[in-house]
Amino acid sequence: MKPVSRFLSALLLLAMLLSFAPGGTSTANAATCYWAQFIADVTVPDGTNYAPGTAFKKTWRLKNIGSCTWNSNDVSLIFDSGERMGAPASVALPISVSPGQTVDISVDMTAPSAAGHYFGYWKFKSNSGGVFGIGYTANKSFWVEINVSSSSGAGYDFTANAASATWSSGAGALSFPGTDGAANGFALKLDAPKLESGITSANAGLLFAPNNVTNGYIQAVYPAFRVQSGDRFQATIGCEYGATNCYTAYRLDYQIGTGPVRTFWTFREKYEGWTYNVNLNLNSLAGQDVKFILVISAYGSPAGDRALWVNPIIARVGGGTTVTATPTVTGTPPTPTPTKSVTPQPNACDRAQFISDVTVPDGTTFAPGYSFSKTWRLKNVGTCTWTNYSLIFDSGEKMGGPDSALIPTSVAPGQTVDITIQLTSPTTAGTYRGYWKLQSNTGVPFGIGSAGTKSFWVEIKVSGTGIVPGTATHTTTPGTPVTPATAVPGTSYDFVANVCAANWYSGAGQLPCPGADGDSKGFVLIANPSHLENGTTDSRTGLITFPQNINNGYIQGIYPTYKVKAGDKFRATIGCEHNATSCYVVFRLDYSLSGTSSIQTFWAFVEKYEGSIYNADIDLTPLAGKDVKFILTVLSTGSPTGDRALWTAPMIYNPASSPPSATPTNTTEAPSATPTVTETPTETATATPTETTTP
Repeated sequence: MKPVSRFLSALLLLAMLLSFAPGGTSTANAATCYWAQFIADVTVPDGTNYAPGTAFKKTWRLKNIGSCTWNSNDVSLIFDSGERMGAPASVALPISVSPGQTVDISVDMTAPSAAGHYFGYWKFKSNSGGVFGIGYTANKSFWVEINVSSSSGAGYDFTANAASATWSSGAGALSFPGTDGAANGFALKLDAPKLESGITSANAGLLFAPNNVTNGYIQAVYPAFRVQSGDRFQATIGCEYGATNCYTAYRLDYQIGTGPVRTFWTFREKYEGWTYNVNLNLNSLAGQDVKFILVISAYGSPAGDRALWVNPIIARVGGGTTVTATPTVTGTPPTPTPTKSVTPQPNACDRAQFISDVTVPDGTTFAPGYSFSKTWRLKNVGTCTWTNYSLIFDSGEKMGGPDSALIPTSVAPGQTVDITIQLTSPTTAGTYRGYWKLQSNTGVPFGIGSAGTKSFWVEIKVSGTGIVPGTATHTTTPGTPVTPATAVPGTSYDFVANVCAANWYSGAGQLPCPGADGDSKGFVLIANPSHLENGTTDSRTGLITFPQNINNGYIQGIYPTYKVKAGDKFRATIGCEHNATSCYVVFRLDYSLSGTSSIQTFWAFVEKYEGSIYNADIDLTPLAGKDVKFILTVLSTGSPTGDRALWTAPMIYNPASSPPSATPTNTTEAPSATPTVTETPTETATATPTETTTP
């Protein structure tokens, strides 16, 4: 069970369950009397690692959302299916639970003796009301999920080794532990951290607070660690309980030797009563000595930014808890800009703020020698007007760009400007980053950050084939054929070009493709170009997906079977459509394996209109060699008003890909799986399939 369950979970249950019975209706089983809601995993988050035979206590927090009291002499917890893990068949409730109340229920369990991935499913039983559970129909199970290996444990414990890390913030070097409330930023070890969900963890963790300036940050650079195959970074993250103004970005950065600092994973977190379990596969770093860097940066104002990393570890399969770490050097700031002395220092009135990448998001892949336009959107947050100011190259890979380029217009304080230059990708495969700054009309360089000394950048990847924006015909007439987008080199499958090869459904039944804008049953449209919520126009074609116009409505497109190849990735730029200010949805990449009826969630992302977009880049390696029906799903979180969810350039990308190998399916096929529960809406990508159906 995910500790990210929150009010959103309840909102999504109806949409998820109906999504597999288009046009049908469901009646909750005794929902008006016996009905439970999952609140949180108090102990043992999903995916916890144990050695064989390890005893542990699993505790769920559940809420009585029915109208009948759960009397302790009548209602009990019962094992339903899956792996029992040595638990009793039933457990009495510790107290009676009135409607609206919550209860913590604990069960003593033991990890199985054989290595594997185990689920145990549980429900309630009333002597007078029968078996009941969670979900819209009040009959779905909740679960415990663990991994068992020959010797599972912490390959590295970031909390225990916090004193050996090098700590810094935008104000300079820090000591650990710090002083709570220090304006320069601070970090503390908490033995029993209390998360924003109200759960007090039994595991120790680290509390981070950035330096007290707009967009401040704090980071810890840990000693070099030899990564082994199978290692995973794991943590539970969220704001500290009571830190209601907390709004931060979490990052796991890393550095190999004296090479550049790179970002392995990032997550934007706002105080809303939710937490998230991080479980990242580190196989791409196996065999290397890696300096991992935990980073927290303020999202604007740092007021109230108290961010928790609970039990951050590198979980190792088949390894002990002892590791040998080598000394590290002083860490670099969270934006891995090469340190460079600038003389003279920026004028006090010259400050810039990075707003967005209008074109070429970080990590865009190009063929060697490909010419492209890079446009940044910057804001003048200083007090001087930028008249006859210039963009200048600072360091890194110049990519054939100019030494300088005049900013096309004067920019007054508070205004934004788009600055464009022409670049060319290098001729050798690799990842490249070029750093740029601004220059005043007196020749003094300046940039972003509180001191105006940081560069902004362009980052691209070069491979044998690359991404070139495609085109498509935009039509909103139901049943009108769609003109496929121009083939994009490296694209194994284009979800826009094949949009009407998919079967589209909502709770109202099967939908036409493309649909009609405003159809209350829900609709899918082609967007060419794509107008993103950050105010930019993306020349790449996208899909506007609008759920059925009811509370917790949904829409989903089930695509033809595709054989996943090694190296395949799902890529898309996602967000709400520009000016859809009421948009609040969950994006999901679901899938079904050929020959099975179960539908599983591979990745999910909660999106609210706030002027930002997200570039999904999801490794499909766990599905390699399998015939898969991918499913694009969007769910409303409550009211569907304004839920215009935009998938820009959704594709399966592979540098060594051949033409798509899609197998036609029955055009009248409808989803047939019945999901157990949807408890896993998350705010960032995970590259591990998440089970949402009963085995």
